[in-house]
Amino acid sequence: MEYPPLRAKTDQMARCLRRDISLYMDRWMIYSKKADFFAVAKKFNISPMLARILRNRDLVTDEEISNFLYGSLSDLHDPFLLKGMDEAVQAARGEMARGTKICIMGDYDSDGVCSSFILKSYFDYAGAKSTVCLPDRIRDGYGMNVRMVHEAFEDGAGLIITCDNGISCHDAVAEAKELGMTVIVTDHHEVSAGLPCADAVVDPRQEGCQYPFKDICGAVVAWKFVQAMLKDDAGAQAAALIDYLLQFAAVATVTDIMPLKDENRIIVREGLKRLSVTGNRGLRALMELKGISGQSITSFHVGFVIGPCLNSAGRLESADEAFDLLYEKDPEKAAQTAGHLNELNEKRKQLTSDQIDRAQELINKDISEKGSPDRIIVCFLPEAHESIAGIVAGHLKEEYNRPAFIITGANDGLKGSGRSIPAYNMIEALTARADLMQKFGGHAGAAGFTLDCSVEEFRSALNADCTLTASDLEKTVWLDMRLPFEYVSPEFVKELELLEPFGTGNDKPLFAEKDITVLKSSVVGKNRTALKMVLENAGGARMDAVYFSSPENISAAAGKTASGSKIMITYYPSINEWRGMQSLQIVIRDIRFQ
Repeated sequence: MEYPPLRAKTDQMARCLRRDISLYMDRWMIYSKKADFFAVAKKFNISPMLARILRNRDLVTDEEISNFLYGSLSDLHDPFLLKGMDEAVQAARGEMARGTKICIMGDYDSDGVCSSFILKSYFDYAGAKSTVCLPDRIRDGYGMNVRMVHEAFEDGAGLIITCDNGISCHDAVAEAKELGMTVIVTDHHEVSAGLPCADAVVDPRQEGCQYPFKDICGAVVAWKFVQAMLKDDAGAQAAALIDYLLQFAAVATVTDIMPLKDENRIIVREGLKRLSVTGNRGLRALMELKGISGQSITSFHVGFVIGPCLNSAGRLESADEAFDLLYEKDPEKAAQTAGHLNELNEKRKQLTSDQIDRAQELINKDISEKGSPDRIIVCFLPEAHESIAGIVAGHLKEEYNRPAFIITGANDGLKGSGRSIPAYNMIEALTARADLMQKFGGHAGAAGFTLDCSVEEFRSALNADCTLTASDLEKTVWLDMRLPFEYVSPEFVKELELLEPFGTGNDKPLFAEKDITVLKSSVVGKNRTALKMVLENAGGARMDAVYFSSPENISAAAGKTASGSKIMITYYPSINEWRGMQSLQIVIRDIRFQ
């Protein structure tokens, strides 16, 4: 289709919208990155709007744009670029040739479970004797430990291979070596205290690793290891196994919140295709239970439907149950396990909701006394299950746009989890107050710790150190562009699919329009959680729109959107399907009243 000449008007409209919006709300910002959008559009046969969105995501060169739009599995990086991969393959092949029993040591979250399944599937294919050992979240904590090593040794294992952990397990690796075991570490976490004394270490973040993309999860590292082990096997079965295991690397990439850039984007996009038609009994049973079987599975389904069920096992009971779901071959047993994981997740959601409510009560009390919450939120929830502390902290961080710490009354002391905003480096803040903790760890955006002081002393110290300003605590919503309704078409909605999958590092595009008149407005939905409208912009273009929110927000918005009301919005265009009919509509993310 032909597009109106936006070249001269784009920046002017962006400045105008930013200036007007600043009168109504905090920090709606439009990207103003420069490029010749029409030249890019012509070269790649896309619209100028899509070209601008690509530039907003810092894609500049022809190679970057081409890989983003059309990258395939052939564009993935060579697994042997990972430092230590040659040594890992040699060590594994040597032990397998000797008939050594192998113990796979994973972790209790979705990435650890998927990593373990990937390795177990390979060793089964190769005819090797292998077992899987996953830590208990409460008893063992993160990663393998000395107790687990001794159990593996007593069980007859001569080779330990870790996945999604091991890089910081120095004592456990040293103990395994002392017992005469071979140890291969495959991990993706930061190296904070040197490498463990393993026979081979594969971790893209280790010093000297030339792997081009560092932000891969543990399951992708494990999948790369399988690729490396099968490099000399040109058979159809080997290729089919690598292809089959791709979906588990994709699930882990999404659930471990890895950025959907570079090869992660390709792994997830291609993995989701395979997941949509998966032959894995456990995943199929879970998808059928959740009502998403037969659909085109998206990163949303993985992140908010499948992933939470896999993670619930390690949070509330044993991660072995999540592994068993993936490994199960019997459809009836798979359905039973899927049902149990779903029950655990529902329990987890209720526990989380209860503790969020309790935390907000504490914060509201703080607001009533001080006029606003502390710049650093610290809530003591003694009854909270420690496995949900991070989820609650993440919710509060999003709700109040402040760093949030949740402290629970764990059996072995006061334990906490924190989640942070970009302006606050959480691990640096904790390091500055290391004397208040028995132990701690994490990174800029998230951390865990055990206190060696009172909750109030911890709260006071962090807030006393805090240098966050009022502008730091304002939430910034980044918009791709002002997009008048005249530019929204079924062809453009279809074109936006080239940007999928959406997720961390590749957010769904968000557009804005102002000077809108409401022509019609009505509340719909069984629970009154949607507002349907017919809108008209200043140019006379009309558009059907829907706004989803809580019943309270919908009720408030309905009261301000009578016919003739003036609003400004952020939105995403879509195709609405109803009773076999398709129509163009926009989904509103936020409304401001003019």
